[in-house]
Amino acid sequence: MKRFRHIVFLVLCLVAGCVVRGQLTIPGTTVSFRLDAEDWRYLRTFEMAEGGDVYLYCYVGQLVTDGEGDTVLPFLRIYVNDDYDGDLLDLVYERYSQEPYQFLNEYADGPGIPRSGGIGYDGVYTNPSDQKDYRFYMTYFADRGTMVEFRLETTKDTFEEMDFEFKDILSSLK
Repeated sequence: MKRFRHIVFLVLCLVAGCVVRGQLTIPGTTVSFRLDAEDWRYLRTFEMAEGGDVYLYCYVGQLVTDGEGDTVLPFLRIYVNDDYDGDLLDLVYERYSQEPYQFLNEYADGPGIPRSGGIGYDGVYTNPSDQKDYRFYMTYFADRGTMVEFRLETTKDTFEEMDFEFKDILSSLK
């Protein structure tokens, strides 16, 4: 069943690449979101060692450079786990313990929270490998027994440039 969902998701990604605006459904859920296929590219799907799959997209709509002149690839990462044993707050804590960050804002309604409910964060962290500061929107929700982390991220100094794009995607989550 898991392999079938991967195939369906890849087909949806390919179809989305042929249309201007693509409405995609997150595997294992009834939750969908919209991406502008001219600005976003599907990169790959990979399995997490602790369970679940990650679907990765990057922003290619225009060249984004940070204050140091480095090219930045803002991204969308969707972590999906249909075999998770805990509840939503357990997942939030587990993911936080793997990759700590500073909370700027926490919310339970508004853009990025699907009809089924969830919890969202606006946060920042410093990546130890490149010593750059990053900012993100991240929402967690459960739908049809599947736990999801939906994350939009870029460097802190390019976040304002990407904020409208990120909010547009978050507001499309249904």
